[in-house]
Amino acid sequence: MGENDLVSMKIDDGIVRSVLEKQIQAAIAANLGSQEGLIAKAVTIALRDKVSSNGTKSKYDSDNKFDYLEVISNRAIQAAAKEALCDWLANNSKKIRNAVLTEIKKPARQKSLAKAFADAVETSIKTNWRTDVSISFDTQ
Repeated sequence: MGENDLVSMKIDDGIVRSVLEKQIQAAIAANLGSQEGLIAKAVTIALRDKVSSNGTKSKYDSDNKFDYLEVISNRAIQAAAKEALCDWLANNSKKIRNAVLTEIKKPARQKSLAKAFADAVETSIKTNWRTDVSISFDTQ
């Protein structure tokens, strides 16, 4: 070997690749932090993601103004409220029916119902070539 010759060493590519892969994996793991921390960050990002009022990403940024968590929370609250109201209405249906019948029996309400019916018939006669009118009364 002359003065300008460098020392040459032959190292197996598999060994070099294995060492580099382990170092890269360790560096990535160190930058990501713990699995729990990574999961917490991913969940936070997903729940704070801006979506449209129906809970999906719109192609228009101006529609994406709600947090996803806000949208699904509102849906759950609305579903619970609807269920509670339906239960209340079912439990009080006879009272509601009686109140409606009492309201309908008032002379002023009967006049307004008759007027609405007459106006609808008149409009139908004016705008249709053929008008069918069917009136039936439940005698119960």
